[in-house]
Amino acid sequence: MTRRVIRKSTASRVDAGFTLIELLVVIAVIGILVGLLVPAINLARSSARAAQCQNNLRQMGIGMNSFATSNGGALCTGNFDWQEDGAVTDVGWVADLVNQGVAVGEMRCPSNIAQVSLAINQLLSLEPTSTSACVNLSGDPGRQLPDGTVLSGPCRLMIEDPGSFSVGSEARRELVEREVIQQGFNTNYGASWYLVRGDILLDSRTGNPKLKSASCSDSLYSRNATRGPLKLSDVDSSRLASSAIPLLADIKPVDLSAALPQQVGDIESGSIVAANMFGGPAAYSADGSIIRDPKPNASGRDGPNGWWAFWNKQTLQDYRALDPLHGNKCNVLMADGSVRGIYDSNKDGYINNGFPHGAASSYFADATLEATPTELISVYSLRSAYKK
Repeated sequence: MTRRVIRKSTASRVDAGFTLIELLVVIAVIGILVGLLVPAINLARSSARAAQCQNNLRQMGIGMNSFATSNGGALCTGNFDWQEDGAVTDVGWVADLVNQGVAVGEMRCPSNIAQVSLAINQLLSLEPTSTSACVNLSGDPGRQLPDGTVLSGPCRLMIEDPGSFSVGSEARRELVEREVIQQGFNTNYGASWYLVRGDILLDSRTGNPKLKSASCSDSLYSRNATRGPLKLSDVDSSRLASSAIPLLADIKPVDLSAALPQQVGDIESGSIVAANMFGGPAAYSADGSIIRDPKPNASGRDGPNGWWAFWNKQTLQDYRALDPLHGNKCNVLMADGSVRGIYDSNKDGYINNGFPHGAASSYFADATLEATPTELISVYSLRSAYKK
């Protein structure tokens, strides 16, 4: 029998190279996969930044409670504000934490485009000539070292030797960078009015604040017209839940007029700066107008036009400086040590805690209540007998 041998034709072999169409298909598939992966990667990064922000706030809350145990229960000595509270390396919640060994300047929120505080802008831009009778701008006295030289803080140096550290000079910039930024005195979180101002002491006849000094500011945002930094005893004695009393939070930048005038460290000149306080009493009207630093025009305490009604029923904490920068959520450290995310549900960039929306409103998109009293306390005073 004749055996037949079948040979494979070389023409039937598969070409190992790509055709142009196949190459385009592969590229299209890769593009689709990248398009699917990029949002997921960005979401993961955003979640990681939000988690880091929450952890920063928790750690600072622990530091404040530690400070309170050895300072009569006070959670801090004031705000991080050279103009209103004094020398920032000696006074204020940032100084309190840094001087305990907490590296506040390294614990900034990575999601906030502002990476430097308004207080740093003040140090570079202001030219105070002397210590004020209302605020200790110089800070603690200098300390004599064994070799006879005197070690003074940066604020004292700038005030006592204005010729050497004038505004805009390289010497002043270097001083702020070396003795403030590099030592950890910086933040992009803001303190609540409750934390750094505590309460208003009201005159029982007029309902206006009792001033500590008649020659100093009567602003409700100053130390002179308020009781002082929050104490643990204030939280414990309040009828309001400590889980809703804010201490620190993500905060908006201030306007470009306060941009950093000089580079300090890795923060470039022209960078926007974060505000240093949120909250504080603000009166409101049905048309949506908001009046910061309000004062009652009342002849007595009682009645619908009395000062009691003004403070308790026509005034809220002004939380417009809160920044919902984590997927429309704002991280807030509460007095019980928890960190709560307050959601900006209508995505207008503001947390509305009860302000009406009307013709005069240029902030809130509508009257949606985004922070209830059980989430974020809004009364003018933690000692208020009236609970909204």
